[in-house]
Amino acid sequence: MEIFLAESLGFCMGVKRAVDLALKAVEKSDVSHVSTLGPLIHNAQETARLETLGIHETQPHALPESGTVVIRAHGVAPQVYELLKERGLKVMDGTCPYVHYSQRKAMELHDDGYTVVVVGDRNHAEVIGILGHINSEAIVVKSVEEASQVPYSEKIGTIAQTTLSVEKYNAIVDELKKRSKEIKVCETICDATVDNQISIKELASAVDLVFVIGGRHSANSNKLVEQARLRCARSYLIETPEEITLDQVAGVEKVGVSAGASTPDWMIRDVVKHLRALERQLEGSVPDVTHMPKSDKDLENPV
Repeated sequence: MEIFLAESLGFCMGVKRAVDLALKAVEKSDVSHVSTLGPLIHNAQETARLETLGIHETQPHALPESGTVVIRAHGVAPQVYELLKERGLKVMDGTCPYVHYSQRKAMELHDDGYTVVVVGDRNHAEVIGILGHINSEAIVVKSVEEASQVPYSEKIGTIAQTTLSVEKYNAIVDELKKRSKEIKVCETICDATVDNQISIKELASAVDLVFVIGGRHSANSNKLVEQARLRCARSYLIETPEEITLDQVAGVEKVGVSAGASTPDWMIRDVVKHLRALERQLEGSVPDVTHMPKSDKDLENPV
């Protein structure tokens, strides 16, 4: 059985930055309590590991009396910053730079008189934060069908949730063009999302079975699985290695592994180890490998 890792997978820059900030906060001797507003990342196993290191999840309605609060990569509305300031809490802002950019572009469009249309999930923390920067004066759509119901406006400006697929964004924008005389499209999908989606397409087209490692509630992980299934019907989202069964890999020659932006390297290595262990059960002893791809050349050679 050959195991191929996607060329681009795992922690994105924004998530890694937020995790690093939280770890630095714990290291400081003067910090008595470190909290994150909501789960720092959409990965239950990594969140549990961070909990053991002293990084605890909280919510705006249940803030600690003192200590440091880390804003996660999804960002928050300005009102949340004000609340933290009023409580006298120290704030470490882990908002992804791409999300900060989306927030700024939404404000610019709003101030310039555009009807702002945010393309994404209205219940996602990132979208909620963007709306908070423009007093929720925007329309949120997540499908071409919803876009077709947007009232006609002289000027429409669009913002994409950073984890949206490029194809979906383009299709919705094409529909919105029918709803306005002028449309201004802001390119706010992050590079890591684009790279991961390109990689999963290439990977799924070349293997018999795909596992995407990520949280069940991770938007970008679910989108990776959607893209994979268009090219490989046997594509699955898993949170832990133990979800992969012997029956799934029996008789499979090529297995592809990708991972969402909230999946740490150690989890990817554990999945590869588990696949090798299953292979030993099926075919006898083979060496364990925990190699991670460092270049295109590495990807070309199966793990």
